[in-house]
Amino acid sequence: MIQKTDTDLKALIDVIPARIKDALLSHPNIDELLEVVLDLGRHPEARFLGENELLDIGEVADVDIDFAIGKVGMFGADNRAGIERTLHRISAIRNRS
Repeated sequence: MIQKTDTDLKALIDVIPARIKDALLSHPNIDELLEVVLDLGRHPEARFLGENELLDIGEVADVDIDFAIGKVGMFGADNRAGIERTLHRISAIRNRS
């Protein structure tokens, strides 16, 4: 089971831009990572079991969002895309204006 969890975590991390990925991989709680929030113009947020943390690596830029979108592919009508062979889903929250 642990090996499957490691594989799923790697699949999630692989769709994240390198500078954010590096910060996550060096985090002491990486094994408890649940979610990563990339909100344009804000610091990336890592959500772990029992805590949320803003990563002090600068704000998320268009290039970061474009990288992640390029890795997961097309979003469906529900604004979600899956990571192949995992239960992970990527959700897009879009500006309505």
